[in-house]
Amino acid sequence: MYAHLARTPRRTELQGPAPTPSHVRSIVVTLLVLGLALGLTATAGASGPPGQQSTDLYTFADSEPVVDATARLVRGADSLHTRTDTRDLDHGHVVTLWWVIFNHPEKCAGDGCGEADLFDGPDGPTGVGPSCVYAEGSIVGGNGQARFIDRLAVGETRDSCIDFFVDAVDGLEGEDHGLTNPSGAEVHLVVRSHGPRIPGQIDEQRGTFAGGCEDFLDPGATHVLDPGECSDLQFAVFPAGE
Repeated sequence: MYAHLARTPRRTELQGPAPTPSHVRSIVVTLLVLGLALGLTATAGASGPPGQQSTDLYTFADSEPVVDATARLVRGADSLHTRTDTRDLDHGHVVTLWWVIFNHPEKCAGDGCGEADLFDGPDGPTGVGPSCVYAEGSIVGGNGQARFIDRLAVGETRDSCIDFFVDAVDGLEGEDHGLTNPSGAEVHLVVRSHGPRIPGQIDEQRGTFAGGCEDFLDPGATHVLDPGECSDLQFAVFPAGE
């Protein structure tokens, strides 16, 4: 559905000033080690019929479940499908959903996949085959709710947060492999806020990782974001083989 979206542009083409390498690395570590590792434990009970999984969404702020928010995943032979219904979001803010995929989780460094598995190790690629790509964007309604529906196909190319981090952090190496193993991948979903709508930048806010972002806040921001502030707010985790 979104294969026409360009991959994340080089730093000189990003909206707003580029984050510093230390700031970006802090974001990566916090997001994928603290948030998603906690999410793996919290959502280990994701359940459903064969090929289908359902789980709560959790907040990055305190790893508590979002009341009446649900993420669903259907694994097909050549694709992943999600319907994610969430709430407790700020009216009028732009939010996006991101696929974070570890195609071969058995090669991850720990019990669950995390930040270290998204990028190359000291000896080069690790064999995990990671991907972190755009799913869908939305503008939050007056009820504070958002719904994301997306299908990601094997081999599909989209805006990538791995590309963004590799471009922004000196010495960080890696490649976005896209989806290659729908049935066996460990799949994380992340709800990201791009703050209030910014005239002239709404399409970028709804469709790219850095759209409208001048200040890359740590995940789990609890205040109402100002224009130019971005933060990852919620997540869900679908372990492989369940």
